[in-house]
Amino acid sequence: MSVKRKLTLRFSFQLGIAGIIVLIMAAACFLWMLQRMSDIQMSHSFASIGLERLVESTKLEKDGFHFDSILLEQVKENEGWLQSLDENGKVHFSYNTPPDVPKNYAPGELVGYWNGTAPFPYDLYLWIQEKEGKLFTLIYGAKSELRPLIEEVSGSAAAFANGQLMLPEGAANRIARLGGYVQLLDADGAELASYNSPNGIPKRFTNQELALRTLYSERYEYRLISSYDDATQQTWIVGLPHNEAARTGNGGMLPAEIQVLAVGVAAMFAAMLAIFLLLSLWNAHRFGSPMLHILAWLDKLGNGSYEEPTNRRGIQRSRSGKGKWKRRYRIFADVLDSLDKLAKTLKRDAAMRNQTNKLREEWIAGITHDLKTPLSSIKGYAHMLTEPKYEWSAEEIRKFSGHMLDKSAHMDSLVNDLALAYRLKSGIAPPESEAIELNEWMDTMLSHLAQDAAYSKSSVIFQPAGRSIVINLYTPWLERAVNNLVANSLLHNPPGTVLTVTVELDGSRNRLALAFADNGNGMDEHTLNTLFDRYYRGTNTSAPPNGSGLGMAITKELVEAMGGEIMVETAVGEGTTIRLVFDTA
Repeated sequence: MSVKRKLTLRFSFQLGIAGIIVLIMAAACFLWMLQRMSDIQMSHSFASIGLERLVESTKLEKDGFHFDSILLEQVKENEGWLQSLDENGKVHFSYNTPPDVPKNYAPGELVGYWNGTAPFPYDLYLWIQEKEGKLFTLIYGAKSELRPLIEEVSGSAAAFANGQLMLPEGAANRIARLGGYVQLLDADGAELASYNSPNGIPKRFTNQELALRTLYSERYEYRLISSYDDATQQTWIVGLPHNEAARTGNGGMLPAEIQVLAVGVAAMFAAMLAIFLLLSLWNAHRFGSPMLHILAWLDKLGNGSYEEPTNRRGIQRSRSGKGKWKRRYRIFADVLDSLDKLAKTLKRDAAMRNQTNKLREEWIAGITHDLKTPLSSIKGYAHMLTEPKYEWSAEEIRKFSGHMLDKSAHMDSLVNDLALAYRLKSGIAPPESEAIELNEWMDTMLSHLAQDAAYSKSSVIFQPAGRSIVINLYTPWLERAVNNLVANSLLHNPPGTVLTVTVELDGSRNRLALAFADNGNGMDEHTLNTLFDRYYRGTNTSAPPNGSGLGMAITKELVEAMGGEIMVETAVGEGTTIRLVFDTA
């Protein structure tokens, strides 16, 4: 699997997980906000909302009804009380009930307390429902604050000045403490005067406005009660706030619902920010570290250092103690493997380049020495011939000239070898080849070489093929290659070495080979590996003119330029066989 696909799958998986977590947290925040909104609404109007939830959560067991403990605590916080009546009006369950509340109700008595026709210091809210086959009545009572206040206010003489009502001191103090207000309306519903009236309260009421605010007080900020005076045709209104914060004057700038919404949204965004921050830090550690490691390695490669970066203890950061890739580096395993191969290749090439430079310097030094030696001889004989003190005989002059000619030929061979080596390195193509009969051509070539005095202590045996072979080759290059191979076999082996040259045919593959097999010392592995290296060996000054030190390198390049290949078989003490292989088709 490619690195691109691995990264795509990994990041897609991470974003999917992060998205699921965000959705879960958003759902949790949403449920929390719903619960808080419900609690706020219940605290504003437990009689209409909390009472229904209390009935729904009721469990009927052998010992009677059992209510939700949290809702009972809400009853207590609202300074209310509960009673559960059976069909006969007998109380079989009560909670936070004051001592002045009856334990048994007659049918007319309960209804009178409920609709306010009978005096009762509490506001009652009834919930009648059949549950598990039984019909029961649940009574929620709360201390009546509006009724006593409206009775006290409406029973006093209406006195006001500059729009401000003059209330009895006790009633005014209670209204102020509870955060309420009082309004006095004329016969048309317009405000004559008010006490502690807040902003947003209408200054004129219609029948519908007053009825809606009285019946559906939970939709507004205040609970209302009104009293009409037939004699004066005036209407008294007393309002008390729903929530406790407004009653005590500790309300915030924002409504409780808005505060809950703001807290929920802020918590959700904070959680999302924390998740993505943690995910970013984790990704930086998970993917950033390997990337920085790769960049550091590339930087080292650019500076010529090929080892993988290590930590302070000298241990590779990307690998475990067993040499395997660490977990966060596995996704980049292909890149790291490629870098490892590149580092090894660059290191090997650098070593080969250093070795090549060293061998080149040694070879140049050898070539320089080989050129200086015959040049010194030529220069010396020239000085001798031009010396006026001596009169040389014709025989001596011919002798000196012969030495100078030999040294010049040696220098010419060295220069030609050097030029040919670099021409072959540049990839020149061979000139036009010619058709030759290989058996005859090789016999003539080897007979000529056998007459060289340098090979007088060794022998050359030629074994032609069993049939005539005609092949197209460039003969000057083939001659040079054969000459170099014969010289290499006979000059670098002890006297008495026998060189056998054989023309071998492989009819099934349409190939032939010129095999040069000697019974000399053979070569070790190091010599074999450097046999065709033009920078490996220079020329000995005592060597004959046909040994320039470039012979085997030139031979290999000449054979390959003519479309052939060269193969070597050797072992120390067992001689050497070199084959020049060509296609005949």
